Amino acid sequence: MTHVAKDLRDTLNGTVDEIQWLADEIRVKLHLANMDAKDTWRKLEPQIEHARQHAQEATDASSQAIQDILDAFKKFQASL
Repeated sequence: MTHVAKDLRDTLNGTVDEIQWLADEIRVKLHLANMDAKDTWRKLEPQIEHARQHAQEATDASSQAIQDILDAFKKFQASL
């Protein structure tokens, strides 16, 4: 693995960790949320595993996919 690929993988794994943290925060807030929010969460939560898979691939497309997932989690958290 090249140094650049390792750096990208480390960066992507850090972003995945941020996604996981947001997921944990969202789970806490969902206890008080309405059914629409819970339905949205059921669709969003599986994306954590997709982000982990992309982080292992460590490509530019992976980086964009992980950023899109992070943005979706941030948007959902802000809506709660």
